[in-house]
Amino acid sequence: MKTTARFTLIISIVVSMCLITFAGSALAVKKQGDKVILKLAHVNPPGSPTDMAAKKFVELVAKGTDGKVVIKIFSNEQLGTEKAALESVMLGAIDCSLNDAAYLADLYPPMGVLDFPYTYIDFDHYEKMVLSDVFQELSAAMDKEVGLKVIAPFLFGRRMLCSNKPIYTPADAKGVKIRTPGSELAMENARVLGGVPTTISYTEAYMGLKQGVADAAENPFTGIYDMKWYEVTKYLVVTEHVWNNEILSISNKAWKAMTADQRKVFAKAGIEAAMYRIIIQKELEDQRVNDLRNLGMHVIYPASLDPFRSIAADIEKKYRDKYKSSDWGTWHDRVIGLAK
Repeated sequence: MKTTARFTLIISIVVSMCLITFAGSALAVKKQGDKVILKLAHVNPPGSPTDMAAKKFVELVAKGTDGKVVIKIFSNEQLGTEKAALESVMLGAIDCSLNDAAYLADLYPPMGVLDFPYTYIDFDHYEKMVLSDVFQELSAAMDKEVGLKVIAPFLFGRRMLCSNKPIYTPADAKGVKIRTPGSELAMENARVLGGVPTTISYTEAYMGLKQGVADAAENPFTGIYDMKWYEVTKYLVVTEHVWNNEILSISNKAWKAMTADQRKVFAKAGIEAAMYRIIIQKELEDQRVNDLRNLGMHVIYPASLDPFRSIAADIEKKYRDKYKSSDWGTWHDRVIGLAK
């Protein structure tokens, strides 16, 4: 499995790098005297909750290293699509990135347990995961398996469905083309909702919805608001089907460029910024659902989420069997067990 995964990744990286137009100076960690200068990529717009958390992380690292580690943020796919950015971190061409956990799961399936549908009970359960040994051990296992240094999970939010037709049950979504990221686990989100996954990059989703390439999409309230999907969809369905993570990772090249003390600061700052990201999301979710309603979206609260949960349970069985060799089921059970 390890050899096959690495071979597939190398081919994917080569193709992706041919498509990404970086300036030569953007391709690697820099050093200026005793300073380490890193680049952090994410796909969200400036001023978004993700961008706010990224800035908090940058501030914490700068403070903890007395300004010796400088991180520059590149938002809104400036350094490539989400998948390409992650692959570039693997290659060492980008220093750090924030990526949907589903993309990391394409490289190491157990990482997908963090984003699996209907896993978390509440914010307390989610916070326990962020601070847990389970997350740290899972991160170490991924590093050992594919060579990616994982630092922290940033909560992107609880994903909801926005659609151009009213949806109350999975049966209502039959045949509905739901935009998803281009990863295996992310496409399961559309199936949990009863629809058909349609892969469109994040920054192109607005036009995809406007032109009818997709009939619906799923995103947290905050993401729907930030990306202005309220302009191209009519209905907002409160499904809460996934507590979505953006995983902060760093290339091994960039990691080794820091001193041991700087690495400790970097790792601690990642978790602190992740907790800050939770605070932002808690504050914004109620506000954003009201904002979306005021902007003309019709908000639907399904009578029961059990039909969606039932589909998720079937997919879970499939994943336990498909990824048995990597102990997917054990990792998932451990995350669920944190609620106790």
